[in-house]
This record gives sequence, structure tokens and C-alpha cells, in this order.
Amino acid sequence: MKTKQLIILLLIGWTLAGCQKEINYETAEEKLADKTWYLEKKSVGQQAFTYAAVSTFSFRLSKNLKKYSDSDGIEGTYTLTEQAPITILTISSPTRQIEAYQLTLLEKEYAILEYTKNNVLHTFYFATR
Repeated sequence: MKTKQLIILLLIGWTLAGCQKEINYETAEEKLADKTWYLEKKSVGQQAFTYAAVSTFSFRLSKNLKKYSDSDGIEGTYTLTEQAPITILTISSPTRQIEAYQLTLLEKEYAILEYTKNNVLHTFYFATR
């Protein structure tokens, strides 16, 4: 009787062990690159501006070439530094005023980027539309 119980327990354990779900983790670069990101809203200090459903600023990161380009005609290169829980997007371009953004939220179709200048927080809300 104990042998049958042991065999049943082993079969149940073997079956359950084979049913593990594989977790697919996307890096920040995989979520951001090769998409066009449109500015939907921005806040500067206490002021907020909404741009949803209108023509607005956009940017694109090319994963293979590590290239940055935006709707203002600025081009350059980028790097992403992931040190959980902080992810920093650094843009290198001679004509770019802001060089680094902290990603405070990054999902498949939404991203929030922030930087602080002169003790004023600038927050940008982007979507892929």
C-alpha cells in the first residue's frame, strides 16, 4: 500500500514540476526601442500641459544602431542604464539640452520620464498611440 502511495505522490510531483510557467522578462531597451513615443502630457513644477490626440513631440530609439531621433530633428545616440529600481536614459547629441532622464514608469505602451533642473521637477508622459 505504501509503495502505491509513494508512486502516486512521485507522479503528482513530477506532473506539477513540469507545469512551471516560464517568465519572460523584457529589458527597458526592449520595451522602449523601435517604437515611436509621443508626448501626451507634461508637468513642470505645478503646471501641467496635455497633448493627447494632437500633433506633438515624439522620439524614437533604434535598438540595433543605438540611435536617437526626435520630431525636432535632433539625432544622436543613447544608452540605457538599469540599476533596479532606477533606469536612466542618456542621450548624446551636441544639440540636445537635456542629456539624461530617469524612467519612473515603463510599460509596453506607456512611459514616464523625469529630470530635475534648477530644483524643478519636469515629468513627461509618453505613449505609443
